Formats: sequence, C-alpha cells, structure tokens
Amino acid sequence: MNEESCTVDSNLASQLESYRAMKIGKTAPDFEFMGDVFTPGYTSEGNAPQKLTDIHASYTVLVFGSSWCPTCPQELIQIAGLYQKWKEQNVEVVFVALDENKEIFNKFITPFPFISICDYQKWESPVAKSYHVFATPTIFLLSNKREIILRPNSAKQMDSWIDWYLVKGNN
Repeated sequence: MNEESCTVDSNLASQLESYRAMKIGKTAPDFEFMGDVFTPGYTSEGNAPQKLTDIHASYTVLVFGSSWCPTCPQELIQIAGLYQKWKEQNVEVVFVALDENKEIFNKFITPFPFISICDYQKWESPVAKSYHVFATPTIFLLSNKREIILRPNSAKQMDSWIDWYLVKGNN
C-alpha cells in the first residue's frame, strides 16, 4: 500500500495470512517427513518418526530455517546447545530446512542433535507453505496436540519459556 494505491501485494498478503492462520491457539498442520530426514537419537528406523504426529513429546519446537539465512546458523547452534536440557523437559525439536542443495544441507545439519528434514524445494516446500512461512528463522512451539502455544522470535525466548513454564514448574 502507498499514497496512490490501496492494494496489497502478495508478500504482505502472505504475512497477514500467516498471522491469521498460524496464531496462538490454532492447530498446526500435520505433515510427513519428506526428502532427506535425519533422526539422531532414534535407535532404529522403525521407531523414528515419519510425520509430525509421530512425535510423542509433550512439546515440539518447529524451526523453519536454512543454511543461507543470515541468523539461522547462530539460532540453530544455540538450540543445539540447549537441546539436552529441553529434551529432559520432554520437548522435541524439528528443523525444517528450506535449502536447495543436498550437500550443503547435509554439511549444515551435521552438528545438530535434533530431527532435521529437507525436501529441497525452498519456499515452494509444501510444509513451508502449509505453515505460511515467509521469513527465516520462523519458530513455533506446539503442544502434543499440535496447538500453537508460542511463536518465539529466538532460541533465547524459547529457552526462557521452557525455564519459566517447565523447569520452574517442576520444582
């Protein structure tokens, strides 16, 4: 929109739809883990989750990002450092990469102890589209029923929520 025209371009429309469709309290879409799926910590393929609803944690942190995103590497390294603490609070992490190159994706996720998936479709990924992702990183905290509880803007904010609601609540 500008002074001469009251039109909404597709980018703004996507952002507005994201806030409407993916607001706190809504149920997040389920999705199958397509493309390359890395499930460290699962002892065999048989018990590794094949879709979001296969995760039996109390909470799931869903992170959309990429190797080419300026802030994603730092955020994901912070999440990797916090992962064991979060896991002890029954919180699982799923990283949905919006990368296009298999070799870069594989190298990028090597240090991550959490589930990482990539279908190499970047912004055209059906998962990114179903979650109305228009920027990276985009983070959702979901309950075990996929209810959106929080849309934190950083690993630090997510960790503060875990400290306040889970760690402190258990003491």
